[in-house]
Amino acid sequence: MFFPMYSLPIVLGFSLCIAVGSANADIWKYIDENGVIQFSNQPVGKNGQLVIESSGQSAVAQTVEAVIPIDKQAIRSVALMNSSPTFHAVHGKMVDASVAYGVDSNLIKAVVVTESGFNLQAVSPKGAIGLMQVMPATARQYGVMAEPGSTVARKLTNPELNIHTGTKYLSYLLRLYGGQVDLALAAYNAGEGAVLKAGNQIPDYKETQDYVRKVLAVYKVLQTRPV
Repeated sequence: MFFPMYSLPIVLGFSLCIAVGSANADIWKYIDENGVIQFSNQPVGKNGQLVIESSGQSAVAQTVEAVIPIDKQAIRSVALMNSSPTFHAVHGKMVDASVAYGVDSNLIKAVVVTESGFNLQAVSPKGAIGLMQVMPATARQYGVMAEPGSTVARKLTNPELNIHTGTKYLSYLLRLYGGQVDLALAAYNAGEGAVLKAGNQIPDYKETQDYVRKVLAVYKVLQTRPV
């Protein structure tokens, strides 16, 4: 098991696996000399706390959730990102864009993994393209022009150009909304007009609200355990 929001040792995953796999496994929780929460399937002295009794393996997930309140989907997204060859190939480009436009690199990563899952060839039904799902019209606003033999859409499949264009737009939105990340993300997804129409609030669109929630959840995980 992977718990990126806490520095829990490997024994946690091991002990929980024992609890799930055995009907006669008790689980004790204790805090070691470094202040780190640990779990064991053996009694751990007077400072240990029994949190799962032999017949209570169905409560394991609830116990872990109580100790580690994490967004499971965000954890899965970060795990998928870490396993993506594209992520590692473009990591430096995201860092460069972060420096160039003053946007936290972890926020860029959270947007990319939510927008495209690091699929270089991703194209949305509305025509948004590439890693950061940039619309050609938006790209034109930021200086991306068609050339003989290459359209703006085709140029946006270039990962470096896509990342820099998307980050530049995100930087503009963050300034526009005074650093309010949620509103910047809402505008990135639904457009500035939708945010304005909603009274400078996140629009009442399920897609946009889900999008903002997902990006912020991944961002929170990455801030806790940056990659």
